[in-house]
Order: sequence, then structure tokens, then C-alpha cells
Amino acid sequence: MAPLSTAGQVLVIGGVLTVVGLLFAPLLCIGIPLLIVGLILVVAEGGRTGRAPMPPGPGYGAAYQYPQYPSMPPAAAPPPQGQIPSPPSTLPPSSACANCGSSLMPGASFCVNCGAPVRR
Repeated sequence: MAPLSTAGQVLVIGGVLTVVGLLFAPLLCIGIPLLIVGLILVVAEGGRTGRAPMPPGPGYGAAYQYPQYPSMPPAAAPPPQGQIPSPPSTLPPSSACANCGSSLMPGASFCVNCGAPVRR
């Protein structure tokens, strides 16, 4: 079954609503105006109620060829068995806070323990 055009859909809905409206609520029948609109659309579309087949669209051409990414460098060799790599060392504290006495990291502007500004 071919898909219905807009006019065909309006005619079907108008017919169903006309029957329902005449049976259950004759004063609220909206189906008759839909039937009239559907008939006007059928006349405007040249009498067809099915959709015309879509013409094929223009070709898009060849697919885009993405450039090749460079290959990954080889992975580092794992450490020999029995040797565990040491974690990177942190910088040693350079001085102590004048307010609370906790150690300060080099270049710190404030104490991480009490928040006091570091005096240089």
C-alpha cells in the first residue's frame, strides 16, 4: 500500500471523525469540515491521494579519505622482575611556618596547615 498524501490523510481522518461525530455528538462534528478540506487538497494535487515517488538525489561523490595517523611509539620495556620502580620524589620542604611550625614547600605563598601568609 502506497503512503497517503496529506490530502489522503485528511480525507481518512475526516471520514472517521464524521462517522464518530454523527453517531455520538452530532453538534460537535468536526469531520465534515475536514472532508471538505481533504477534497479541496485532492483537487489541488491533481486528483491523486498517494505520494509521488521521490526522485533520486544527486550523488555525494567519493567518501572522504582521512589521513593515516602516525604509528604509536613502542611501549617502554617493563622493569625486570624483582625491581620495583620508585615513585617520583616530592620536593623537600624548605622552611617552617612562623605561625604553626609546619613545614613549607618551596615557592609556597601560604601555609597549607594554617593558611598564614609566608614571610620571605
